[in-house]
Amino acid sequence: MASPDEHTLMFLRGSGFLLSLVGVWDLLADASSPWPSQKGFLIFKETKIIAVIERNAEMRRGVEGTYAVEGNRIMITELFVDTAPERGALGDGEFAIDGDMLTITWLSTHPTRPTPHQVDTFRRRAQPGDGAVLPPVAIYESDAPNAKARR
Repeated sequence: MASPDEHTLMFLRGSGFLLSLVGVWDLLADASSPWPSQKGFLIFKETKIIAVIERNAEMRRGVEGTYAVEGNRIMITELFVDTAPERGALGDGEFAIDGDMLTITWLSTHPTRPTPHQVDTFRRRAQPGDGAVLPPVAIYESDAPNAKARR
């Protein structure tokens, strides 16, 4: 039994920083990138990732698997689905979250032939009840023909 001066810490899966990553993120098009009309999304669950990114009509990849977060690095730990395995292993990504924006710098997986890092920016998709504020119903009631203010 622990003495009164000792504390046992328990970390729950999905708690802390990881919780801010969980959700649906939409890839933003970037006119300055090699793929100005790119589109896609990421879905982060507690330990699962689903991603579909289409750079252009010929470059589309979808993955589903598990991930881990270490510091500011996302590591794919296991893939269940990969629609383009011929493109090689997925690299880790270094990420930063600023409000509803997620930026991921994808790191090269080829140690002898490193490729330039690809930087993608995603916006969190608003969820019902996810902080979206609607005006109170009373505002709309005053516009109704039978509202008390008009009687």
